[in-house]
Amino acid sequence: MNIMSCKQTNLPVKTLTVPGNINIDIASASRGDERRLMVSDNPETLTAESFPVEFGTLWHDVVQTSKRSMKHRIFGWHYNRTGAPVKLGVTIENKDKERIEVRHIERDLILGPSTVSWIIDVGQCIAKSCLGGTLDRIKPVDHHKFGTGVALIEEFIVEEDVLAGFIYEFTVEHADGKGSQDYEIRTVASKLLDKDLREITTEPVPPRPAPQAHPRGSWTFSETDAVTPVYRIGQSANYRTCAGTKLTGEAPADLLFTAENSTLPNSLTNRGQFGAVYQVTIPILNETDSEASVRIRVNPRGGAFAGAALIDGKTYGIPLLRNNTQLSPIADITVPPGESSYSFKYMTAGSASTPLGIYVTTIV
Repeated sequence: MNIMSCKQTNLPVKTLTVPGNINIDIASASRGDERRLMVSDNPETLTAESFPVEFGTLWHDVVQTSKRSMKHRIFGWHYNRTGAPVKLGVTIENKDKERIEVRHIERDLILGPSTVSWIIDVGQCIAKSCLGGTLDRIKPVDHHKFGTGVALIEEFIVEEDVLAGFIYEFTVEHADGKGSQDYEIRTVASKLLDKDLREITTEPVPPRPAPQAHPRGSWTFSETDAVTPVYRIGQSANYRTCAGTKLTGEAPADLLFTAENSTLPNSLTNRGQFGAVYQVTIPILNETDSEASVRIRVNPRGGAFAGAALIDGKTYGIPLLRNNTQLSPIADITVPPGESSYSFKYMTAGSASTPLGIYVTTIV
């Protein structure tokens, strides 16, 4: 297991009875960051039933653009229960005769046996690496500029009863100056360990339906910019992020990574926003004449949560918060009279449950 890339300190775990009647939905949210996000998490568990072929495509991102350069992030989460080792890899097929080049490849790849804590040893680690800018720089297997055809970025063996969790970030560029691009990125798998993964150009295997409806999709953005309702000094509020539904049952404002918003068919909604960066902005109104102190914490509202947080320019791990009686501190801030705001970012670890509450109180 590679855990060198995620040495960021974890926030502490605190225990507190959080009132259940102060939950509030996010007010608004918009798409942020034009880096594309490809989520390969279905089928999550590879079995004879979910992966009935000798080799095949797990998921893909199809790009046709007039832009010379396109940034990508891939989030992958696949558990091998086929009964034998499987070879996984990431490929890119250039469908144009104009040459392209894959540049600035950084990634975190962790192969976690079922004996480790996937949410921490795999999920939290790659979230910390991605948000903290400590992904490993690698060279692709095929590191030349290439015209029509398939290039291999990386391949690896996943043993039986092992989870492969990974994030890749890279840029695809037109190799000869200006021009359009037409290419397809794939995560592929083969039970034949000597198979050339470049030869796998099939459509993705069918997704597993509910209740195993893990997310998959390809979106033209990779960040959610969410805004809470105005927090008034003296109030206690727990803002629900990454919820499946509003408290009233409608679709939440921050449910942006939907199957419908994905660019490809056979996608499934990424409610937990795995692989995405989630920015929370809290508008604050202080109607007194003096400064006030506000405490911001995170508190799971849907089950166990872990991940990473970018707070005032520094990245920390959000530790394993097992239930809604546990929380971690984000910041204590001093608020001037009038209007102000506070923002931070987080990433959800693979295996974590959402919603995550942003618990805001006034320190008296």
